[in-house]
Amino acid sequence: MENKIYFLGKSKDFKLAEQLSLLIKDELKAELEVAVVEKGFAPDRKFDAVAYELNDSIDLSLTDKAYSYSKGQSSADICGFNFMKREKSRSLDIFSSSFMGRVNIPVDSQFTEESVLFCVAGFIAAGLALPVVLKAINSKIS
Repeated sequence: MENKIYFLGKSKDFKLAEQLSLLIKDELKAELEVAVVEKGFAPDRKFDAVAYELNDSIDLSLTDKAYSYSKGQSSADICGFNFMKREKSRSLDIFSSSFMGRVNIPVDSQFTEESVLFCVAGFIAAGLALPVVLKAINSKIS
């Protein structure tokens, strides 16, 4: 299946988010074409939905639906917080609408807390439920 979630950014975390989305795309069917936009970048065409960093200014006329994401600011649509490091794993809690869940990342994993947040933002913007997205991610990287 073709991946319909596009990561528009150049940071290492955005590249890792794209890799993670490809890892789980067969478990999660994204019907919408979605752009996840790194701060300072802009979509170059119209998408069904866009996930962008809270407090970033993007042209919302390029989408029908917009979702904000944030590390630590609960006013975003998708929020990653409680970044914790333990002996064998790192974790973060992710909140969206009325659901909160946790992703556990092995200490030696290439994926970062930020890359997981960006990936989650893409699948939420594509219309998938947070519990389903977190289950797929945890099954692949935990």
